[in-house]
Amino acid sequence: MKFENIEKRLIEALIVLLLNAKGRVVSIKATSLAKLAGLGTDHGAILKAARLLQKLSRHRFLTTAPESKKNKTYRYVLKSEDELWQLVKKDPERAKELLAKIINR
Repeated sequence: MKFENIEKRLIEALIVLLLNAKGRVVSIKATSLAKLAGLGTDHGAILKAARLLQKLSRHRFLTTAPESKKNKTYRYVLKSEDELWQLVKKDPERAKELLAKIINR
């Protein structure tokens, strides 16, 4: 599977996750995002999901949850007040384009 296709599927999965959110906070791990995108537990797909979440965190779209000592994976948190959440709720297509631009930098 091509790299661009994997990124596109990960972005779409993140947007679907936010659109279907029932609460006010969503927490995401790379493995769960890869599974939601239909990529399974393939190590390469999980690494791409982790890089996507890390880039979004660097651009302050996501925050990292406090780490627990027994778990080595990062958990990213998105709240209903955050800019990305609001953008996805208002215009999912524009959010998809914005995320694609951020990822390709």
